Amino acid sequence: MNTSASHRRLRTCSARVLLAGLVLGLGCGEAKDTPSLKAIRALHEEGRWRDSLPDLRALVDENPANGEANLLLGTALLQGGDAGLAVWPLRRASEHPRYAVPAGLLLARAMLDSRTAPDALPVINRVLELDPDNLGALALRSRAHLANGNLVDGLADIDRVLERDPHNVAALVPRVTTLIALDLIDDAEAALATARERLATTDEPISEGMRARLCIAGALFSFEKGDLEIAESQYAECLEAHSQNPLAVTETAAYYDLSGRPEDATKLLQEALASTPTSFFRLALARRMRALGDLAEEERLLREEAEQTATAQAWFNLADLYVNREQFDEAVLAFEEALAAAREASVMLRFAYADTLVQAERYEQARSVADALEEPSLRDLILGRILLAEGNAAAALEAFTSGIRLWPNNPSGRFLAGEAAEALGDFPRAMSEYRESLRAHPGFTRAGLSLAELQAVSGQDPLALDSLSRHLRARPRDAEALILAARVAHRTGRHPLATRMLQRLAAIHGHESVAVAEEAGLLAADKGAELAVEAIEHSQLDLSDPANLPALESLVEQLAELAQHEKAEQRVAAALEAHPEEVALLTLQGRVRERAGKSPRESYEQALALVPNYAPALAGLGALAEAVGEHQQALDLYARSEEALPGHPQTAMNVARMLAALQREEEARERLETLLRRHPREAEAALQLAELLVKQGELERAATFAERANWLRLPEADEALERIRSLHDESATPQDAGAAR
Repeated sequence: MNTSASHRRLRTCSARVLLAGLVLGLGCGEAKDTPSLKAIRALHEEGRWRDSLPDLRALVDENPANGEANLLLGTALLQGGDAGLAVWPLRRASEHPRYAVPAGLLLARAMLDSRTAPDALPVINRVLELDPDNLGALALRSRAHLANGNLVDGLADIDRVLERDPHNVAALVPRVTTLIALDLIDDAEAALATARERLATTDEPISEGMRARLCIAGALFSFEKGDLEIAESQYAECLEAHSQNPLAVTETAAYYDLSGRPEDATKLLQEALASTPTSFFRLALARRMRALGDLAEEERLLREEAEQTATAQAWFNLADLYVNREQFDEAVLAFEEALAAAREASVMLRFAYADTLVQAERYEQARSVADALEEPSLRDLILGRILLAEGNAAAALEAFTSGIRLWPNNPSGRFLAGEAAEALGDFPRAMSEYRESLRAHPGFTRAGLSLAELQAVSGQDPLALDSLSRHLRARPRDAEALILAARVAHRTGRHPLATRMLQRLAAIHGHESVAVAEEAGLLAADKGAELAVEAIEHSQLDLSDPANLPALESLVEQLAELAQHEKAEQRVAAALEAHPEEVALLTLQGRVRERAGKSPRESYEQALALVPNYAPALAGLGALAEAVGEHQQALDLYARSEEALPGHPQTAMNVARMLAALQREEEARERLETLLRRHPREAEAALQLAELLVKQGELERAATFAERANWLRLPEADEALERIRSLHDESATPQDAGAAR
């Protein structure tokens, strides 16, 4: 094991967990004694946060500048678990001089709870300008700095807290772990001794959680110092003393992982769940099963959690799993269980339910749920989602814009607005919205990846790498982002970065073959096909295993580039000998034969005999028919391929091309327009549509789609755009030209 690298990884993971827990004290702002506000404050004293929301929203609607009403509304939302919704009223309240400090502190907390830590720092700094001695603000700022990875600044604020309040035991352990994370081992040793002494001598009650945190910090310190035997012993002692403490168990599991003992880590979590069947351990084990690729066990654990605890949150977690797997009908059922389990369903739970109904294409049901949402911004976002799904991107963008105006830092709303702008071909607007979504909450959506993709297409590679870096910090196992990062890094000459991205990709369960194929592609682009072939053959992958098909496909492609067609056929034949009924291998065999100048028909037909609607084989036969001018036969085969693989852009383009060849231009146009609504970046489809529109005399619209293809850097689009513009100019009458001037 690379000990120094392991130390760094464990330090990063441990510091992130151990730095939590600073105490935040909040004051109350002065308030006007109106009867309505008196009643609301009474509800808050009883902890009835949700009961106060209707009256508070009415007060804010009546007077958006009402500082106390905004403060109380933000407080109620934050206490009710809707941190994201709390941000906007708290921001308004913080602008009021009377409530600037309490609202600012709550606003910063809401931002941290909704994972928008970068935005929290200016808010806390403003509070400290108004109240320099506010220890709660200092503690909160240290938390924000650490969440942003600013360890030096976070440590400085912890030291300020301790300087003003030497007996603040809550700051002692975060100080130790921050010093460890900064590699200040000697200082960390002294801080550890101080923390141990103060926790042993203080008169304040010390929680079991804080003692466990200190114990783990000591074990981490020994590991960092290189005293591995002592570290092993200390982790064991922490487990024995705090066997039911979540931090002690999960941090010891992390230590086992980085010591090359993943089986021990899994066993530890399983034993912890068996002895202490809590939600924490069950969910921790579910996350581990997902990371190990055991998706069935992850689902079983989440369902067990939901059925045993019968809480809204547990059913929500299961619903979220199904949403991520695009099993929307199952997600809807889980959300309905969550709603039934909730004593009073939060607005965000109902919003998530409505959003999932949209994805399940139950639009009328989604509208009904959305209409009942109290928050107008959320209603607008769901309406926009429905309109976008129905293909009305312009109206969707208008609805998203309305929702964003009321909730400007909503990452989902910004992301969806970006998707609507893309559907309209407005890529600059889309990039702006994705950028705001990424800023508001990196990783909450795919905004970072979408932004990077557009930046890479438009030649902004350094910005694309920056966006990918921010996205991957929040979603470190996003395979698509890692692939794009490797490609862009390679293109810009940052080869060590490209290598690191591919190593991370290979570490994701089921993606080793993809990583090898990507590496081969980059090598081929730089140094030729021979090195690419060598890299794949030395990868130690079993290329006869269908799970490693991406690497095999890359290998035969590079062999074809070297005109080594016989060797390519032999490699596919060897795989088929081991798996004779694998249709993907039969289809690959057809493509290899075609590259060698042989007929691929037999291979495609064998694949279809096994799976009659196997889309790649149907498309292969369609291409053969198209090549000999059998357009109707090609259309039939392409249509079957599209039916078998709905939503895939290439299948739709194949159908549109054949419809155009058969003079069925209206149908071709409709097919391409639908395709571009769903896949706005398909440059070839945009140019194909532009050419159809030229034939139909719609030169202005044709130019719009040619401009899109040109923006997407399709090589032939520039010439086509110039030709369409020239035709448009020629068709203008003198009166038209005069009016234009």
